[in-house]
This record gives sequence, C-alpha cells and structure tokens, in this order.
Amino acid sequence: MKKLFLLLFLLLTIFSFSNDSIRIVSTSQFTTEMLLAIGAEDYMIGTSFLDDEILPELQEKYKKIPVLSAGAPTKELFYSLNPTFLTGWQSIATSKNLGTIEELNENGVEVFFTKSQKTSNLDDIYEDILYFGKRLNLEENAKKVVENMKSEIEKVKVFNSGKKKVKVFAYDSQESAPFIIGGNGIGNTMIELAGGENIFKDSNFGFGTGNWEKVLDENPELILIVDYGDKSYESKIKFLKQESPILELQAVKENRFVRIPLSYISSGIKVSKGIEKISEGLREVQE
Repeated sequence: MKKLFLLLFLLLTIFSFSNDSIRIVSTSQFTTEMLLAIGAEDYMIGTSFLDDEILPELQEKYKKIPVLSAGAPTKELFYSLNPTFLTGWQSIATSKNLGTIEELNENGVEVFFTKSQKTSNLDDIYEDILYFGKRLNLEENAKKVVENMKSEIEKVKVFNSGKKKVKVFAYDSQESAPFIIGGNGIGNTMIELAGGENIFKDSNFGFGTGNWEKVLDENPELILIVDYGDKSYESKIKFLKQESPILELQAVKENRFVRIPLSYISSGIKVSKGIEKISEGLREVQE
C-alpha cells in the first residue's frame, strides 16, 4: 500500500511539474482572452497584438501579464522569457517573425494555432477553447466558457426566429475599394446568426477587397463598421457620408451604422457578445 501511495504521489508531482513548467506567449487578443477566460493566467508570460479593450471581467488578470509589444515581439525578447508554448496569429511563425514551426519546435517551443482563425464554423472556436482546457488541465473551466457562449448565442437565435433578414454591408477600411467582411469567415456566420444577410456572402474570403458598385447595387439596410487601428469609427463614418461612392444610399443618409470592435468579430470568446451587438443594431431595421 505504501508503495502504491508513493507511486501515485510521484505521478501527481510529475504531472503538476509538467503543467507548471508551461510558459505561454500569446500573440493575438482572441487567444489571450481564451486563456484568461479558462483561468490559465498563471501559465502566461507575455502577450501581444491587442486590438481593443480586453473584456472587463478579464482586465485584472490581463494587467498582471507583461505586454511584450504592440505587434510581433522580437526573437530576442521572445526567447529571453524561456517560453515553452506559443499561440496566437498563425503569421507569427515565419522566418521574419519568431521563426517557422519547425524552428520553434527545435528550440523547445510547442506551437498551437487555433483552427478557428481560418474557419466560418463556431464549433471550431469551441474546440479550440476545449483544447486549451485539456492541455492545461482546466477542462471544467473551458467547458463552462463554451456552455456560456452557446447559451448567449441561442438567446439571439430565439429572438430572431421568424424575423426578416436585414441586408448588411460590413465595412472594415480602405477608400478606393472597400476592405470588407466576406462570406468565408466567422464574421459572415456572426452576421447571419444575428439576423443579417451579408451582401458579400458569396465571396470566398473572410476579409478581403470588395467593390463600391456592388454595395450600390445591393443597397444594404445597415452598415456594420469594424472599429480598430489608426482610423477611428467616427472617421470611417465621416468618409462614408462625405466622400464615398455610397454617400447617397439611404442607410448612409439615415446613419444606420453599427460599431463592432475587431476583437468581437474575431474567432474567440467574444463572438457570442459580438453576435448580440450586431443583433441589437439590426433591431431598429427589423422593427
């Protein structure tokens, strides 16, 4: 019996050490918020690529983790932290940034890039959250996060049941040709679940370049504006109302604009709240 107890104690100690030794760098807001939401802050040694404000309920946890840079941290800074796990934007794993996945692995860094950043399927977001939970021995926390997201989305779906679809132009940026939310990403799925119909739903990209002619032809009832970066939400509205080719559209004249911060339309834990935000913006048109 003593030998069995000792064996169990050793196994638990090894397992605990294995988890405690995980040192995570997160290079996207959506993975940072996933990790914080499941209670993985003690494993996190650095973050980067903050698009907008962290969820209020996660801000205290976030403040305790070093922000390495606004964009990609340097290799020197990254490796000086002795990281063992990297997640975030897939573009971080290039020779110009932190190195290829093969290079990172050779240097003792485990790499996990979320499947959901290249998908239009909400289930992939849930799977990513549950993966983090399993990998970090926080499975119950991860399950609760997923269950809460599903519950929030279901309420919106029930509310919109039987209501007419609202034609939506989802504008990101650019002036000569609009950079938009297309039909092959999570943004399009969110618009549909919120009760809208993306006028660029037939495009084969998540974000990409559209054209003003189609916006004029489709005559959207509402304009969803992605808010982030150097150009403010207000400046984008000013352009649409004063200089853009669509300034005569009814939706523009009647100020039917809805603001959506970038992190609320990225593949993370905010998608349920993002769907709620879009749905709230559509209600005036639906009614």
